[in-house]
Amino acid sequence: MQTGLNPPQPALTRQHIIQVVRNWGPVGGMESYVWHLSHALALRNYRITIVCEKSHEAPTTSNIEVIETGLLPPKPRWILYWRFARKVEAVVQSIRLHSECIVHSHERSIDHDLTTFHSMPFAGVKDKSIWRRLSIRVWAYLRMEARELGAPPNPAVCIVPVSAVIAKAITKHYPSVVNQIASPISPGVTAMPTRPQRIVSEDGGTIGFIGKEWGRKGFILFLEIAMQLQKQRPHLRLVVLGPERAEVANVCSDYLGTIEFLGWQPSASIFQELDLLIHPASSEAYGMVIAEAMACQVPVLVSDACGAAVYVSANHGTVLSLHDSISQWAQAGDALLRNTQSTTGYIRSWAQVAAEYETQFQQISFKKTITP
Repeated sequence: MQTGLNPPQPALTRQHIIQVVRNWGPVGGMESYVWHLSHALALRNYRITIVCEKSHEAPTTSNIEVIETGLLPPKPRWILYWRFARKVEAVVQSIRLHSECIVHSHERSIDHDLTTFHSMPFAGVKDKSIWRRLSIRVWAYLRMEARELGAPPNPAVCIVPVSAVIAKAITKHYPSVVNQIASPISPGVTAMPTRPQRIVSEDGGTIGFIGKEWGRKGFILFLEIAMQLQKQRPHLRLVVLGPERAEVANVCSDYLGTIEFLGWQPSASIFQELDLLIHPASSEAYGMVIAEAMACQVPVLVSDACGAAVYVSANHGTVLSLHDSISQWAQAGDALLRNTQSTTGYIRSWAQVAAEYETQFQQISFKKTITP
């Protein structure tokens, strides 16, 4: 992990930070991260310029300027990313001619000082069969990813993963950039209504699953856990956000109870109803629903494959391995449903996130001043 230099901490000046993201606005996981971070930095008196393909919502402060590069044909996607990077590069070079700035990218950019990595590296495709790798699309994605990470022969950039899980994967597939990887900076959590404290009946309770990509996020394992729990809790209630009933009808056929499929909607709408969130994902770069559930004081039962699992304390829930048996998962779930102690709320403000990035910006600025 990168420790970086330790520059003196001068009084905060109006530093110019360029944020690169294709879609600007709170319209998705990564996009919401950039949206909240940019506003938190603006409150710290940074001058923020957003370079995006499209703006979906106007900023709420005059400290943020938005530059749109214009919509591109959405497919093929790898060509879209390539062309967007080229458009961003032209804008960034134009800004650099007139302003000293730090370029903070969240995309497959070309020239940036810092990149935040929100997902697992595409280089994981190298672990698959050679037939999955023989295409220009795969070659292009690998080339763009290596460029974003500053892999040789490209100039070094600071790499900020949003979780230790991502950092580990980057280290595995790009060992040459290990010294560029900073400590993870996980997302903040906005304030939401908390779950009312209540005693869960011994024969019931409400457990929830949230995830549109239901296969990767462990819906089948969730059902297997629920079937075990239902033997002890015949009135168990299942609430599912993400997959539609028709999508998963074949894997639900053995479940004898009732499942409420609510489609895809903002997860904040159901946390007050849940007595337990089960998120047994097989691959999860972070898992925002875990942090949101904990912030709402909903106990969580999650796999250690989730990036957010490191923040799950005994006061928030339980973390298990995917190698643990179904009975172990069910026992842990039952114990959490029986727990009568108040669950500790998880607190992480976007001001904290901005402060952690500020440290990185200061180190980058210091390096620039000492580089001949």
